[in-house]
Formats: sequence, C-alpha cells, structure tokens
Amino acid sequence: MIDPTPDWNGWGSIKHVRGRAMLFLERAALAVESRAKELLSIAGTGRVEGKQHGPVERSKPGEPPRKQTGRLRGSVTHEIDEETMTARVGTNVDYGKHLELGTKKGILPRPWLRRALAEEQVKVNEFLSQIGEE
Repeated sequence: MIDPTPDWNGWGSIKHVRGRAMLFLERAALAVESRAKELLSIAGTGRVEGKQHGPVERSKPGEPPRKQTGRLRGSVTHEIDEETMTARVGTNVDYGKHLELGTKKGILPRPWLRRALAEEQVKVNEFLSQIGEE
C-alpha cells in the first residue's frame, strides 16, 4: 500500500521559503530606497566649495527637502536582517532625521522617508505577497 502522506523535507523547505522571503524583502526595500532618492533629487540652491550661489531655494514644510549638496540622497541605503527577516531603509546622516521629523527648535517636518514608504506601499505589499507563489 502507498503511504498517502508525502515526505516533508523540513530544513530544505524552510531554507527555500526564507530564501524567497529575503528576495522579495530586498525588492521591497530597494523600491522604497529608490523612491526616497527620487524625492531627495529636487534641485535646491546647490553649493560650490561650501558657498551658496544663486537664489536660495528651500523646500516648504511638508515637502521633501531640496537637494543642496546631494549628501543626504547619497547616504540613503537599506539593510536586510536575515535573522529577524526585516528590512530597514534610512540614512546615517544626522540631519536626515531632523528634516524628516522636524525639531523642537522650530524646523518643521519635510518628510521624505515616510512619504517614500507610503508611495511605494502598494508595490511593497505586492512583493511581499509573492513570497508564497511559485
């Protein structure tokens, strides 16, 4: 008689599912990172050797910050933690946080990271829903 229960390759199955999850998590993080960099690409005043030139063009509160030197945009990256299966998108530039959230000293928020996630949420959800598909 044939056994109706198939053999289950436990560790192989887990490795396969985790690999797919990491692939789509990476795609989701890249989508948010890319959109954040687009939002930070709107030209501002620009700087030459630390000096401003031309008319000062700053973002208004609620708008993404304008690109002055490109340092913030260039610092935006993502990281994936395989252990916890999480992705983080952000920057290590201190003023990125102040621009995103505002400060107690009167700088109003100029969200760029939360906006990038919100604008890419549908795409992120699509990527994550594909984990279980073959």
